[in-house]
Amino acid sequence: MDRRQGYRALIVEDDDAILRMVRTVLQREGFVAEGVGNGRAALELLKTVAYDLLILDLMLPDISGEEVLDYLEESQPKYLRRVIITTASPRKMRQDFLERICRILAKPFDIDQFILMARECASGDSDCQPVTTIDVSG
Repeated sequence: MDRRQGYRALIVEDDDAILRMVRTVLQREGFVAEGVGNGRAALELLKTVAYDLLILDLMLPDISGEEVLDYLEESQPKYLRRVIITTASPRKMRQDFLERICRILAKPFDIDQFILMARECASGDSDCQPVTTIDVSG
């Protein structure tokens, strides 16, 4: 049986086109995926729903992606290892920040690379090591 069946993903992205594309790709890969356009809505869902994967944009209206990560670090720290950060500015990230999450994906990103990361992070495999470098070569 495919382990991806039934994986639940939350996409937090304020760009509707990216949100729809990521949700469609994840659903095509067998994930149950839902999306919200801001950090406030994400926090409300994270308080009541258990997700296997969180795709999180850092630049969000009202509550930033970093604030969502801070909430997870305080309430569910192990969950940070199931987070993929999407950002247009990966070079601005501190090393201690990067070590908290599963992966970082620079926008614009390759769909095949995204799918591999999503599978890895959602599975909770121990292979998901802290991010120590950022490849921005695209």
